[in-house]
Amino acid sequence: MARSQLHSVLPGIGRILQRFSPYIHRQRPLLAVSFVALVAETLLHLLEPWPLKFIFDRVILSGFEVEGLEESKLPWLAEVDPLLLLAGLVSSLVVIASLRGAMAYLSTVGMAIAATHIMTEIRGKLYSHIQHLSLSFHSQTKSGDLITRVTYDVERLREVTVIAVLPLLTNGLNLIGMLLVMVWLNWELALIAIAILPLFALSTMRMSHRIQEVARSQRRREGVMAATAAEAMGAIKVVQALSLQGLLESSFSRQNQKSLQEGARAQRLSAGLERTVEILVAIATAMVLWRGTQLVLRGTVTPGDLLVFITYLKIAFKPMRQLAKYTGQIAKATASGGADHRQSSIGCRRF
Repeated sequence: MARSQLHSVLPGIGRILQRFSPYIHRQRPLLAVSFVALVAETLLHLLEPWPLKFIFDRVILSGFEVEGLEESKLPWLAEVDPLLLLAGLVSSLVVIASLRGAMAYLSTVGMAIAATHIMTEIRGKLYSHIQHLSLSFHSQTKSGDLITRVTYDVERLREVTVIAVLPLLTNGLNLIGMLLVMVWLNWELALIAIAILPLFALSTMRMSHRIQEVARSQRRREGVMAATAAEAMGAIKVVQALSLQGLLESSFSRQNQKSLQEGARAQRLSAGLERTVEILVAIATAMVLWRGTQLVLRGTVTPGDLLVFITYLKIAFKPMRQLAKYTGQIAKATASGGADHRQSSIGCRRF
């Protein structure tokens, strides 16, 4: 039961990667460069809040007696003029943000180009594969559905790779790195933040399975609609000669309305998951602020440490928000490109 729920969090992604692995391997150099840029972006993201900490602790609070501001950690900072230190820290913020933006650009563009190459090759192979299937297969399969698979399904896979999977990968690395730094900063506050993860996992697994089922049903209905439209257009002379327009329009309208209802249901489920995640994140942030402020008043941590921790907390929870946001898109993509879907409709061998 737990294993099947785990698969529903990122439904079918593993099966898609395994099926398309030969095409992915051909783009290894570009993917490797993009991944290195992704790691660099993550490291720069981890570094980004630290100038704010020193501005807060060493510049703003430099004239106050604040317990917990230990000069022995970086004694040379006490000898630097506050305005000069402020100028350096502000400049470092701009440099870090610029470098992180450049790395994000390289990783995003590299992944997008690789995904486009992969999906273009898959579309060509799929088209060739369909042409060589037996006549009995084509007589049993609606041509409109096949057209949808060659065009719409492959494009949906490419879009979800760039729009959903890449941001999730980026923020997943950020989550791991920031949780490690948060534990290093203060293990007690880190445990409060980590405690919310099981609740998030349970909510996501429960809702994403329902979204996946709705997406599969909607995808099948879209295939039927495409087949109906293609066959009607292909035999338009017969349709008009026999005055079948009303019958076909009625059939298409019913399928279209059901697709609309399923799409609206998927959107409601996805929106509900997003709101649940927002509430969990707000609870975790409130608990960290409550306990963190107590630790600052005791002198256990500095105000700058708490500022860095809260910044990390917001960034670390971003993958949760994005997973909730993109679950519907990923479910639709895997419904379009899942292994069971391909085997049942495009023959049972790998194209």
